[in-house]
Amino acid sequence: MKKLKALSFLLLVSLLVVSTVSFAATAQSYLEAKQKELTTLIKQPASADNNKKLQTTFDVLLDYDALAKDSLGKMWDARTEAERKEFQSLLVTLVQAAYTKNIRNTLDYNIGFVGSQPAKAGEMVQTVAKHKTDARKEVIHIDYLVHTVGGSWRVYDIITEGSSLVKNYNSQFRSIVDRHGFPELLTRMRKKAAEG
Repeated sequence: MKKLKALSFLLLVSLLVVSTVSFAATAQSYLEAKQKELTTLIKQPASADNNKKLQTTFDVLLDYDALAKDSLGKMWDARTEAERKEFQSLLVTLVQAAYTKNIRNTLDYNIGFVGSQPAKAGEMVQTVAKHKTDARKEVIHIDYLVHTVGGSWRVYDIITEGSSLVKNYNSQFRSIVDRHGFPELLTRMRKKAAEG
């Protein structure tokens, strides 16, 4: 009986290890697939249908809740529900625009997914971008921090050449709020979002 329990325990542990390894490996493959989808959509001429598909892909790739909370940091708790809702809605627009711009800027680059490693929360998927025709162009390192939400991978930060998107937003937002207040931050975000 003891041997049976021990065997069952070892089997369970081995299954958990295999599941963890295979699940971790899917972080890179999932992100790679989504990046290809986004790149394909961004290359196509703008249309209402294409924009809708782009929006849907972003919605399943990005963790908007984490991006909003982490970008505000300690300021999040002091906000009303209405302020949080508007802030997150505006941030979604800005992040999607920045993400789209970054993909457009790397269309002349070959993006290589070079592995993943454990991060503070989830995984860090690493990529290297090399220019397709000009070897003198510097290689760009872009890392995606992903974790699971409802059983699916979601991006909660993007680090370009060591610079965190979330930390940069947090620094900018904190500076504006400290000097001018939170309403001014929303005003500036509305203006930026309207500019497209």
